[in-house]
Amino acid sequence: MLRREPMLSSRIFIWQHFTRLTPSEVLEAIPLFHPIWADADPDDIAFADSHAAHGNFRAWAQLTAHTCTALTRTGRPRVDQELLRWAFSRLA
Repeated sequence: MLRREPMLSSRIFIWQHFTRLTPSEVLEAIPLFHPIWADADPDDIAFADSHAAHGNFRAWAQLTAHTCTALTRTGRPRVDQELLRWAFSRLA
């Protein structure tokens, strides 16, 4: 869209291409991204990635927000698959 508008396109110094995180990159980066993922089981992180985030960092940010809400509402101390399923249902 920006490329089609010369006035906007001319303001982009360098076009960046983003690719999805690989499963191993997800397991490395996501625990560092937010404290709720720091002590999460790697299997739960992989579950969240394969069912909702698909290596997309923007999707991880949205999933994290919904998961934080779920943790607050339920009073649970850690992320688990049941909690993640609830968060998945809130994703647009």
